[in-house]
Amino acid sequence: MAWGSPGYSRNQRTSAASLYGLGNSAGHRDNEPMSNQEDGQRPPVSPQEDEVARAPGDLTPQRAFELMGQQSPDIAFVLQDRQGAIIGWRAAAEGVFGYSEAEVLGRTIDFLFTDEDRALGLPELERSVALAADRSEDDRWHVRKDGTRIWVCGSLVALREHGRHVGFAKVMCDRTNLRAQLETLGNRLKHADDSLHKRDAFFSRLTHELRNALAPISDASRLIQRKSAHEEAAAPLAIVQRQVNLMVRMMNDLAEVVRSGVGKLQLRKQTFNLVDDLAAITAVVQPDALRKGQTLAVNLPREPILILADKERVHQIMFNLLHNAVKYTPKGGLIWLHCSVETKEAVIKVEDTGVGIAPSLLPEIFELFTQENPTQSEGGFGVGLSLVKDLVDAHQGFVQVRSDGKDRGSEFTVRLPLGL
Repeated sequence: MAWGSPGYSRNQRTSAASLYGLGNSAGHRDNEPMSNQEDGQRPPVSPQEDEVARAPGDLTPQRAFELMGQQSPDIAFVLQDRQGAIIGWRAAAEGVFGYSEAEVLGRTIDFLFTDEDRALGLPELERSVALAADRSEDDRWHVRKDGTRIWVCGSLVALREHGRHVGFAKVMCDRTNLRAQLETLGNRLKHADDSLHKRDAFFSRLTHELRNALAPISDASRLIQRKSAHEEAAAPLAIVQRQVNLMVRMMNDLAEVVRSGVGKLQLRKQTFNLVDDLAAITAVVQPDALRKGQTLAVNLPREPILILADKERVHQIMFNLLHNAVKYTPKGGLIWLHCSVETKEAVIKVEDTGVGIAPSLLPEIFELFTQENPTQSEGGFGVGLSLVKDLVDAHQGFVQVRSDGKDRGSEFTVRLPLGL
């Protein structure tokens, strides 16, 4: 739409001219009526009449700019000349920094920067970057008139007219509250990290002391088994030895979780046939399943599946999954172990008809100490699945769980890279 077209009223033209610094460039004074020809054959009207004539929804650019300044109490516009001296202090600049426009006109914006930033020459650097790249953006502390510091997000634009640099315009937004929130979150994260390190140190010492205490108990029970001729003592001694072995395994699992948490988990990789090792592992677990009247079905391929992994760690993964299946599957239940190859991964699945997992627990089932019902854990700490995930992750593998809900069984799938 042309500047003198019928679509613009006289008031709209003068308002837009004032906004963009045009003043009376058309040669008319504010109180000088325009000709009917220049105004598209419309009779001249006063600004007051034009204001009344506009519909309530009409908005001039100048009024929009005024409203934005009034309704954005944390956004400041600072206009500067070529040397960085302030020539305009707009919108919420006075409210944000505490200075009136009369106090800042002619001063460079440098006084808003902290002493440290001025010593580093950051105000000059900001202008240099804006001249080179048209814009310079920064987030840093600034200083109000009363000396308090506020966190400001700013964008300095180098203004050019006909290719010649004529000044700068900077938009600044007070984000002190956001900065405070970020610092609070940072402090909380640091506190949580310190707590985790203290927890790991505690459990490391705990597992060391408990293993030292269990060693003589285990040795004594074995010695009594060899020396005792009384048949009635055989069963109680077997229980003692079995519980000691359970405690030792739990302590070992907890120690591995601690090592993983502090980045000390080491892998001794070698190439081996996963099929043979899975057959050996299930043979060890089979008696536990038989004692509970369970059926442990194993489906392994005839061809070898070679993987490059830490054999001992893979055994830990499988023992934990199979022992969990036996532990949480009732008497007469079924447990399956499957192994296959998909693309470049060995895929191991342990499936059971056990108690299942509630949907709400699935997202956190691999977290440390997660137990839906500790009374069914048979003395466990809830570290087994956390250890499984840590060990699988250390092999650049992937573990996942699927369950249709309570009393509907579960399926754990482990994927490990092949040893190509």
